[in-house]
Amino acid sequence: MSRPQGRSPESTRRAAEPEDVAERARTVRLLILDVDGVLTDGRITYASDGTEAESFDIKDGHGIKLAQRAGIQVALLSGRTSEAVIRRARELGIELVYQGALRKGETYKQILTDAALGDADVAYIGDDVVDIPVLRRVGFPVAVPNAPEEVRREALWVTRTPGGYGAVRETIELILQAQGKWRTVLARYYEP
Repeated sequence: MSRPQGRSPESTRRAAEPEDVAERARTVRLLILDVDGVLTDGRITYASDGTEAESFDIKDGHGIKLAQRAGIQVALLSGRTSEAVIRRARELGIELVYQGALRKGETYKQILTDAALGDADVAYIGDDVVDIPVLRRVGFPVAVPNAPEEVRREALWVTRTPGGYGAVRETIELILQAQGKWRTVLARYYEP
């Protein structure tokens, strides 16, 4: 299956200098991820027996583990409720999972309380208008390139990779590089 091409974000991305992006990424202690359209490609497949299937990118999952090893917490924030999300979170050791969040701004406040952090400590990756309240509050707002223009305008950074195809991994690499942790995290893979 070929990877979908997102719209070019350059025309709608908020003007951000690389130094601004790096400065905001340096303070991230919690990465919150929308699920459908960010951690997945946004498609849901229903089988004839009524069960649903979602696909998660393996590189995103490994990126999450790299972030966790570097001391960054990861949380999931989804408007839908899905058993597949619970399973994937369990596999990745993600304890902060918030599903059925129809008003994400309100749930975001609860996440901050649960994680004992402030807005400046948080990065959020979103893909649709329901994500705007959170994108407006976090220190490092990120959108995927196939998000609507209104969402991309709220982001300081727009990934080059679409949601469900490595956008999470791309963002994690950027954060870890900005924090000077990337080489340390990779060191274990170069050991004999």
